[in-house]
Amino acid sequence: MAGSRDQGKRGQAMVEFMVVAGMVMASLAILWVFLATFKEYGTRVLTLVGSEYP
Repeated sequence: MAGSRDQGKRGQAMVEFMVVAGMVMASLAILWVFLATFKEYGTRVLTLVGSEYP
């Protein structure tokens, strides 16, 4: 009986690990999108500020 109980705990730990790993990967993807967006916006602002248009 103890063997099946340990098996369930190991399965639960694996599921929890996969859920947390998925959340971390999703968070990193969202941060990457924000970085790309703000980098593009910053480049546009610097181009406008640095232009010689009066």
